[in-house]
Amino acid sequence: MLSKVIIYRQDKTVYGFGYVKDQLSYVTQDYDGFASEAVFNAKIIKINHAEHSAFIEYSSGETGFVNLSKGARLQDGANLLVQLTWLGDEHKQPKFRTSIQLVGKYVVAALSSSVNADCSRASIAEREKLTQAMLCYPAKWTLRSSVKQMADIEPVMLEIEHIGAQLTRLAGLSTSETVAGTPNYLKLLRSLPLTQDCVISSNDKQVDEQLLSYQDCWLLDTIEYNPRLNMEQELTAYQELLTSSSYSLSNGASLEIHCLSGINLIDVNSDKAKLTRSQLNFLVLDAIYQQICLRNLQGIILLDLLKNTTKAEQEQVIEYLKKLFKYDITNTKILGFSHSGLCELIRQKF
Repeated sequence: MLSKVIIYRQDKTVYGFGYVKDQLSYVTQDYDGFASEAVFNAKIIKINHAEHSAFIEYSSGETGFVNLSKGARLQDGANLLVQLTWLGDEHKQPKFRTSIQLVGKYVVAALSSSVNADCSRASIAEREKLTQAMLCYPAKWTLRSSVKQMADIEPVMLEIEHIGAQLTRLAGLSTSETVAGTPNYLKLLRSLPLTQDCVISSNDKQVDEQLLSYQDCWLLDTIEYNPRLNMEQELTAYQELLTSSSYSLSNGASLEIHCLSGINLIDVNSDKAKLTRSQLNFLVLDAIYQQICLRNLQGIILLDLLKNTTKAEQEQVIEYLKKLFKYDITNTKILGFSHSGLCELIRQKF
């Protein structure tokens, strides 16, 4: 559970620092411009029917890439509703999808011609009330799996109304407008549970106003605006972490972290550790999870744990990793161990 969140703007970058028991555990970055999950009424520049893909202009002079569903009857110049999934970098264009989802803390609304509401996790009384609220808007609604035994249904109702307003805007979206879009610091608050005394601080007035708009819905108890907030020391320490490929653990083990052609490799070394292979493999998993989250490692991640472990020990490692990544800010798939003995993960970009 997050005990403290600091959202700090430095020039054109907004950092989100998430603390668990006062230890820095998550760092997000947002840049001025469009946030992921934003929806655009884009124009198709060039379509490739054989590959079921197209290049699009989603904003004036801004182009990106989208995969199309098979059988889609579209031509160059046509308008297409798309959702931003990745902002891209200096080497690759932004990526989009045509299957649009508006994600909240409690519910997900998938754009659909049919109206449907899945509230099976709620009680019968709550289910009826939630279903009626959801069916007011054309979408396929789903109560998120992280919502369990709701103590108060009102925040969920508020979020349905908030997302419903975005769905209404989508119906009349022009080529110069955007709908939704979720900064990474909001994904941090959306994805992870907060302690009762969690304080959320920011030095940016616009961010503070955004947080206040979510306060009642997401139950953000304490929000502080401090224009003199200074996180330069923490930023320097974080940047030093990113440039370091080594991380030492108190038990004598160490992690070597490298990115090779877009594939992240984490190698476990045990030179100074006085533990068995199975004990050490299990004890380093928390540190591996922490380093993946702090460094925002994405895509294919290979864990080179100590070899010669049994099948049962490997299964224990897999189950523990699934438990750790259950409340990650993005989706992570634990694929298991390969024939070469590497534990394989895929962590989605966000």
